[in-house]
Amino acid sequence: MFRYAFISDIHGNILALEAVIENILNEGIPLKNIYCLGDLVGYGPNPNEVIKFIRDRRIKTIMGNYDEAVGFYLPSCGCKLNSIRDKDWMHNSLNISSKLTSEENKEFLRELEESMLIEINGYSILLVHGSPFSIVEYVYEDNIEAQEAILDELDVDAVFFGHTHFPYIKKINDMTLINTGSVGRPKDRDNRAGYVIGNFENELSFEIRRVEYDVFEMDRRLKESEFLDVFGDILLCGCTDFDLEEGTVMACQCDLKL
Repeated sequence: MFRYAFISDIHGNILALEAVIENILNEGIPLKNIYCLGDLVGYGPNPNEVIKFIRDRRIKTIMGNYDEAVGFYLPSCGCKLNSIRDKDWMHNSLNISSKLTSEENKEFLRELEESMLIEINGYSILLVHGSPFSIVEYVYEDNIEAQEAILDELDVDAVFFGHTHFPYIKKINDMTLINTGSVGRPKDRDNRAGYVIGNFENELSFEIRRVEYDVFEMDRRLKESEFLDVFGDILLCGCTDFDLEEGTVMACQCDLKL
């Protein structure tokens, strides 16, 4: 069995995680063949439930920037903050996530490795959250400079990462770069949970998968919590393209309608 699943950026969304793992298992991929690239917490109301789910099933997991921030009581998640709005969102997300996450689970987050180098059927695979060089670096599909740096410095067959919440698969020379997208907080205008299946049997092949879950129930839970209401709107819309005027959320600016 050389089919594996890679997930990332669950962000306290237990409903999306449950749906994704059920979908993976239905594909015939066992729990031992699932890897998680971090960010179990942040933005979502169920950090303890997500961590318990991961721990109970012994899903191999590395540290995301939000895991680091909550686990080590950091004042910032290290995200790219381009506006007052982004800073307000980050502070609310980090403060409430830290408040909700138990001390035992914070200890678990602190013990996660920042990267993982694995071998599958003779292929060398590097797992990171942001990039091989920084847990908070964004490697978007069109970020040629960051991708060239990875190719120059590494000798592996594939690199998996998350952090951006935008999935893609890109082969450059002999290396494949794969962003798994996000289980619990997609930003690519598709509100379904996302993950990637990799087939390592002969030639490498990868496939982005999307899974529906009860996003309206998660929106309800968020709006009954201390998190900002806009975090629920982001789940419904599958993007973060919102305007802010006088402290209130305006209509979503993406193609989907709330």
